[in-house]
Amino acid sequence: MTPDTGSPHGGSLAVRTARRDEAALLGEVLADAFAEDPVFAWLIPARPRNRDGRMRTFFTSMSRGYLRRGNPCYLAGDASAGALWAAPGGWAMPLSQIILEAVPSALAFRRNLLRALRTQLQIERLHAGQSPPHWYLGYLGVRSDRQGQGLGTQMLQEVLAGVDDDGVPAYLESSNERNLPLYERSGFRVVGELQALGHGPTIWRMWREPQHRT
Repeated sequence: MTPDTGSPHGGSLAVRTARRDEAALLGEVLADAFAEDPVFAWLIPARPRNRDGRMRTFFTSMSRGYLRRGNPCYLAGDASAGALWAAPGGWAMPLSQIILEAVPSALAFRRNLLRALRTQLQIERLHAGQSPPHWYLGYLGVRSDRQGQGLGTQMLQEVLAGVDDDGVPAYLESSNERNLPLYERSGFRVVGELQALGHGPTIWRMWREPQHRT
């Protein structure tokens, strides 16, 4: 899923691969970026105390899982944006990783833990049927005070250029409708949508065939 990534115009920053010891930094960036995301507003509402800390707990846990499995994760040079990608065949979290991150998930979602797990299973069930093998954008976000400057688009293009060179498709889920045109401009198209657990926010599934660059 991806939050608001800003406009396709604006400033430019170097994008670098995140180190394995930077899970907390990635978690901080993504927690801020997803603060207004509809799905996370549903799973971690604004009312409970320490919502910011709970968001950081979740996204640090996710970042740690991606980094631990060797999946490529990225940060903008000034840590204003971050992204978690999975290489073809590497997106599903094995049971051992789920167990390792069980406590952070419980701390983040608390009474909504079952809701969060059921939503994740619903999303993954649809993703599992998506073929052929593809790159998966798990999370991409820009800090709230840097949105609208094109940083998200820049981070997206950094990876898509290599994806195109390899001739491999890409896939993502977007939980914010206003991002759909942005991803469509980058070559993604909506291939389906779902309502979380039948009554929650809408999530759009998007697919991108490799682009032939001139």
